[in-house]
Order: sequence, then C-alpha cells, then structure tokens
Amino acid sequence: MMRIAIFGILLFGRVLAEADDVTTVTNGVEAAQWQNIYERMRTEMGIPDTSNMMKQLPMLRASIVHPAFGLYWNEVPAPTMTGTNAMAAVDAFVSTNGWDMQTDGIIYLSPLAPDKSKFIRGLPWTEIYDREFPAVTHNGILYVFFTGWHYNDQGVAYNPNTNTFVRGLAALKPIGQHWYAWKKTDDTWEGLHQYEGTNSPGAETNQGVPAAGSRR
Repeated sequence: MMRIAIFGILLFGRVLAEADDVTTVTNGVEAAQWQNIYERMRTEMGIPDTSNMMKQLPMLRASIVHPAFGLYWNEVPAPTMTGTNAMAAVDAFVSTNGWDMQTDGIIYLSPLAPDKSKFIRGLPWTEIYDREFPAVTHNGILYVFFTGWHYNDQGVAYNPNTNTFVRGLAALKPIGQHWYAWKKTDDTWEGLHQYEGTNSPGAETNQGVPAAGSRR
C-alpha cells in the first residue's frame, strides 16, 4: 500500500495550494514539527532518510498540509483562530458564491460533474492562513480541499447547521467550531462518520499514506 501511494504521489502529484516554497522552514517551532513528521514517516511508513527524500521530492513534502496538521487526514487540529475576524474569509466566500455552488452534490470528482470550486484564502488556522485552497459549497456546507491524488482526497468542511454531508465521503471527524476533517477514497474503504455533539467513538486507526494534490 505504501509503495502504491508513493507511486501515486510521483505520477499524479501536483500542488493545488499557492503556498510558500515547501523546502523553506520559517522558524524553530516549525522545524521541530517537520522533524517529528520525518520520524513518524520512518517509524510508521518505513521510509528511510526521509528528510533528504523531502528535499529531492518537494511534492512529497507538499502532500502534508502543514506539519502542525499531522501526518494523516484525521489529525487536523481545531481552528487556532477564534477572534471576531476568524471567519471573515469564509463569510466573504459564501457571500460571493452562495451556499450551493455545486448543485449536483458531487464534489471534487470532475469526470462525473463539472467542478465549481474556487480558491479561498484566510482559513482560521494561523499555520495556513496565508495559503489558498480550492473550496466549494453544497447544501449549506463549505468543503475545502487540502490534498489528494486520484480521488484519495482529504480536507475540511464547515457545517454550521446540520450533521448531513454530501455523499461519497469515506470518513468524517468533528474538530471544533462546526469544522470537520473529511476523507475520500477511490476504493471501498469506509471509516467512522463522527458528528458534532454526539457520543461517537474515538477516531479510527490511521489509514494509508497521504499524497499530493492532483485532482485537476
């Protein structure tokens, strides 16, 4: 599975977000976070000499949204910005595009339906606040695409009103303030669907290797 996923990164990998140079570490805290990611990739995935691989294959490093967001889809932290302007970008995006951009209810599957997503900048996480990601709304929910390849995608969703989501998500996890982490796959794997305000069990075992964005 790991070799297949890495092949997918190399074959399909393309960064969707307009991020800073991924080979640049901006401060000591982030450097330590990256070191932790390298160690986890060695021990959990069996990838030797991870730091050099990251330098040689920037797409592999870009498959990780930010080291503070962990190694797997269900490790995305709660939003780190909670002030009055934390949701300004989301409010502006919805005001401009509405809550039902993707009326067919098929998100990030362009062969099945035209992709209506547009870029959003200013998500309420300090680590990625200045970066852009594809985002689309459907039926009162904002879906943000972080990374993925060949429909093995992951991201976050803002769902302020319901516990209902678009079909086709393999797993969901609430992370706070009406935000969820989500995962899609191109196979039959199905993880837990946890919902805000319920007594769902803990997050399921991490599955697979994250991969660089390539859905377009």
